[in-house]
Amino acid sequence: MMNRSVTLVGSVIVAAAIGTAVFLRPKRLAREELPASSYIPTAARESLKAKMGRHGLQMEALVSRVVLLDADGVARTAGEIFDEPALARPVTGDELYGLLPERFFALQDEFRARARRLVAASLNKDRAALMDEFGALARSCVACHQVYLFGADAPTQ
Repeated sequence: MMNRSVTLVGSVIVAAAIGTAVFLRPKRLAREELPASSYIPTAARESLKAKMGRHGLQMEALVSRVVLLDADGVARTAGEIFDEPALARPVTGDELYGLLPERFFALQDEFRARARRLVAASLNKDRAALMDEFGALARSCVACHQVYLFGADAPTQ
């Protein structure tokens, strides 16, 4: 009888501790993905999101490699970004990409060019160029996100 009581009390204490830990766990402060674009219909947003899914993972890996000054890792990851198929510019009747402004595609081209330059800086072990090119790549990435969220009239600064 005593063992049952001890087991029951122990189980209640463990359950209370787990419940308290779950309730008090730190909340995420940062957003994990872009919010929905206000001008692109839901079906088109979902299609675009599926096509851009790897992009976020590649950028996370790239940030880690750059911060750790892992030139070989930067070259590999930036090369993967460069090699990723680009979204084609719209053709007549293209319902998805026709919704995206030309600036989106220009920034996509810039992003890929910056990834290529980042590969070159990494292979040359040029840390100053690596930092500059990564900063430029990140700026083009954020500018493209602005266009996705706010359209062609997205602020450039």
